[in-house]
Amino acid sequence: MKQYFLDRQLKKIEREANDEFLQILSFGAQCYSTPELQDLLRQLDKKVQLHAYYRRIVFIIGASTTLWIAFCFLFQSLDYPIGVYATLAMVPVSIIGFTAGNIFLNRKYRAVRDAGLVEKIIVEELDRRRKDASIY
Repeated sequence: MKQYFLDRQLKKIEREANDEFLQILSFGAQCYSTPELQDLLRQLDKKVQLHAYYRRIVFIIGASTTLWIAFCFLFQSLDYPIGVYATLAMVPVSIIGFTAGNIFLNRKYRAVRDAGLVEKIIVEELDRRRKDASIY
């Protein structure tokens, strides 16, 4: 049992050590070269766009709950019990999908929550290097 927890902790440490954005938040951007920082800015932009796209999909899944309830009322007024049961079954599916999607996005795109700060750190480091290069 202890080995399982140890392996899990090691995997977590390794995953966090491989995340450059968390490294920048923790230690700064000084240890990265300029091309690496520019590449990290592009990667961060792509991650932010991808996160926004997936966030919209998860929101649509959550918002569909109200649609299923409206269809349930419609089928109830039409006295169509199969439609009522089918739409009522979709309500918890939508809620579970919304919740699971949010949990997944928050775990997979942890660095995106601090994307503004990471971008600011990288841009400040690039500006500092640009100013230092202009001195010489």
